[in-house]
Amino acid sequence: MKRLGDVCGFDKSQGIHHGLPYVGLENIESHTGRFIGSSEPLEVKSSTFKFTREHVLYGRLRPYLNKVLAPDFEGHCSTEIFPIKPAPQLSREYLLYWLLADETVERINETCTGARMPRADMNDVLEFDFPLPPPAEQQRIVAVLDEAFAGIGIAQANAARNRLNARALFESHLQSVFSQSGNNWLERPLSELCDIKHGYAFEGEFFSNEGEYVLLTPGNFFEKGGYRDRGEKQKYYTGEIPRDYVLNEGDLLVAMTEQAAGLLGSPIIVPESSKFLHNQRLGLVTKKPGVPWINEFFFHVFNTLQVRKEIHASASGVKVRHTSPKKIGAVMVAFPNSISEQRKIVSTLASLATETQRLESFYTQKLAVLTELKKSLLHLAFRGQL
Repeated sequence: MKRLGDVCGFDKSQGIHHGLPYVGLENIESHTGRFIGSSEPLEVKSSTFKFTREHVLYGRLRPYLNKVLAPDFEGHCSTEIFPIKPAPQLSREYLLYWLLADETVERINETCTGARMPRADMNDVLEFDFPLPPPAEQQRIVAVLDEAFAGIGIAQANAARNRLNARALFESHLQSVFSQSGNNWLERPLSELCDIKHGYAFEGEFFSNEGEYVLLTPGNFFEKGGYRDRGEKQKYYTGEIPRDYVLNEGDLLVAMTEQAAGLLGSPIIVPESSKFLHNQRLGLVTKKPGVPWINEFFFHVFNTLQVRKEIHASASGVKVRHTSPKKIGAVMVAFPNSISEQRKIVSTLASLATETQRLESFYTQKLAVLTELKKSLLHLAFRGQL
């Protein structure tokens, strides 16, 4: 073991630097050591640190984000990033991997000061014990990790792509259902098919973190449709409740405020009776008498690209988009003039959604396993067990 400060040191050449690529914290990917910025020269108004290919860059702000980089170019960086220069007996890549290891991140995080903007005490970090094998062994460890991480990286990219493809398959089938409608399909404005009712403006003084009734908000809607349980962020209401605004299982709601990109027009089916409240900014959709309509089918109608596009286009507001029952009612939709056909489509989409979720879960678990494998390899590497 060596003292870290005996084999490397900070090399803070500070000033206004011209004609060099810039590295900010946002340009270093967390936990991977990957550069996600531009190699084009960029000047900034504030003072920066200059670095070369000999340095390791370490982001000291919020060190739990684990932003470390071994640059393959000369540039300048934010003063929240410390250039570290290894001594001749220390491999730069070996130091990089050591800094990426979970145990190192946890130890550095313990040196932090500042509640809102925690920064590592880098002088304390230099006092850490550091495992320094001979140069040849450092090179062997780096070579093993390079090869393993390259393979894991390919596997992660494939798993991430397959997960996206699973979702894309469902979206593609959903759109095809409505673009290849048959002879028994009708096209009508929503205003001829349903009524859309505004929610109630519940009083803020009775909002709570717990209670019997969940106060639905746009945050309870997934952008792709469906109910989202917000966990600890779930909002409850403890005041007097107008009974007309207590929802029933199977009710169809649509988001009329875009709190997040893609949320406007998103639908949910209420999962349980006598538990959820119909809040303002949400529209309760109910069919008109005599209309062939089941909520489960029209849930998917609201999720089609064309319907979402039209709802968004007619909305108002710049930063936060809003719509209204009247504007939604003007949207033209296609649907089969048969309840049995609607049920058949709902059944097919439900089966496909189940398979999509299974595949997404499988690839999500695979990504988690690969992440843990990387952590395990780093753990073994710095205990002489690799």
